[in-house]
Amino acid sequence: MEFGTPGQGLKALDDVSLDIRANEFFTLLGPSGCGKTTLLRLIAGFEQPTSGSIRLYGEEMQGLPPFRRPVNTVFQSYALFPHMTVAQNIGFGLEMQGKPKSEIDATVKAMLELVRLPEVGSRRADQLSGGQQQRIALARALASRPKVLLLDESLSALDLKLRKEMQIELKRLQHETGITFIFVTHDQEEALTMSDRIAVMSKGKVLQIGSPTEIYETPVNRWVADFIGETNFLEGTAHPNGVQLADGQVLSASTTLPGKVTLAVRPERTELAHDGELEGVVENIVYVGTDTVYHLNIAGTGGFRVRQQNRDGAHTPHAPGSRVRVRVPGNAIRVLAE
Repeated sequence: MEFGTPGQGLKALDDVSLDIRANEFFTLLGPSGCGKTTLLRLIAGFEQPTSGSIRLYGEEMQGLPPFRRPVNTVFQSYALFPHMTVAQNIGFGLEMQGKPKSEIDATVKAMLELVRLPEVGSRRADQLSGGQQQRIALARALASRPKVLLLDESLSALDLKLRKEMQIELKRLQHETGITFIFVTHDQEEALTMSDRIAVMSKGKVLQIGSPTEIYETPVNRWVADFIGETNFLEGTAHPNGVQLADGQVLSASTTLPGKVTLAVRPERTELAHDGELEGVVENIVYVGTDTVYHLNIAGTGGFRVRQQNRDGAHTPHAPGSRVRVRVPGNAIRVLAE
């Protein structure tokens, strides 16, 4: 799919080109204002591009209104009709299409089974919990069997525990229905958890497209590395035997880039060890349940985080002010151009 520039004099999207595969869970990920919702609205037909084209399964969508496109959208607000029963909500679109009652009833029953809420059909939508409303919104969107389902920040209104449960449910629904899901979120963990592939966006541009593993392990630039998860950045100069930091410490990073480079190191890929390559001072220790995060000051680099899993409890021999060494394996270092 290719998208041009919508809006009057505003480049909400700038030379964006995407090829989304059939039957995949594809996520548009980026901060607020990066253009991901605009892109979703273009696919849905709520906005029209000023240049470029949108094709769904080879069919040109230019000029087609939303109801003529083989897509459905689940919004953040769910947009259920509060005065209708759950069954009426799910069957509403099919009723508008003139489907016979027997087909509508069968589809509603199948959709309630699919979202694992077979007992709530006779309830009013406003009598459901937030998580149940989310599932019914999905059931309604899936009832007409769209080729593509668009989800715009559709989990953001849920509390953390329910959101994590719904992430698993969404992936299950996508797998069972075989429908292409295009999901918009600003939550990196959410994107990594559910997606087959992710498009990372910033300021109207797509910076990188790849699997969750590719995006996390091999970010293409500093912005992506900084946005996805936690990352330490070290500035240095490339030499034949590694990268020399400002204070003279050397890391055995492999690079063909000459001169000044930036090193990206994930905190969980490092560990405190007496034979570590880097030396620093502990500034703060943060216990986060599964892990303990050590905030260090390493000369010439400023802040540096080490995240260690609490396999044997949270006991640590270190305290703020302690001088420690950090082991940084060569394969944990991503070298970025300056």
